[in-house]
Amino acid sequence: MLTLIMTRAENIPAGFAPGRQIARTAVLAAVLLTVAAIVARRATPSHWLLIPAFWVFANFFEWTVHRFPMHRPLVPRMMYRNHAGIHHGAFADDSMAMGDARELSLIMMPWYTIILLLLAASPVAIVAALIGGLPLAGIFYIGALTYFLFYETIHALYHVAPERLARFGIGSHGRFARMRAHHARHHAPRRMSHVNFNVTVPLADVVFGTRERRDAGPSLSQTAGAGKGAGDVAGPGAATDPGAKAI
Repeated sequence: MLTLIMTRAENIPAGFAPGRQIARTAVLAAVLLTVAAIVARRATPSHWLLIPAFWVFANFFEWTVHRFPMHRPLVPRMMYRNHAGIHHGAFADDSMAMGDARELSLIMMPWYTIILLLLAASPVAIVAALIGGLPLAGIFYIGALTYFLFYETIHALYHVAPERLARFGIGSHGRFARMRAHHARHHAPRRMSHVNFNVTVPLADVVFGTRERRDAGPSLSQTAGAGKGAGDVAGPGAATDPGAKAI
């Protein structure tokens, strides 16, 4: 545990403030949502009914980004280094909870990531504009932004200590508990590159056969023995756990 704490501390940027990180993300999202709402102001009711379809697209987009640039050393390697290296190096399936609020820097994406993801999804917005005009593109961005905020919020909550969540009646049972277990299984070091890439709703995981229950097989900590620090488990050569099966 001491090694894990030291590894986390070493990767927290100097001067990082959790409140400032949350505020930057929230303000940027609010500005972008305002712009999207202005663009969508002339949208018809039928256009607004497409929001769930855009959320479904976002779910598959989330799965794709998480499985490939976040868990494969593709160029540029920034997302792989930050996620597979730093995030998974800090949080394994048996040590998911933050010990300090500053460790939020190891969980939340940099505030500017929201812009990069919207740019990556812009071809869909262009198609939406060609089909339904600019208002439909605005609705697409509203759907994308609300999905991103949901992703960031739920992901952060997965890494809050269970006893803290229990104070608010969160985490002990129900859908949140199941999804928290789903995400914890993804943090099993030998499974992280293979299963449970959806953080929000495991729709794409089910469709692509990458959903796996936490009790499907042993984690690295159960099979590889003691003596490895957090930094030993996040490399690109993580092996498949033969005892686990996707469902």
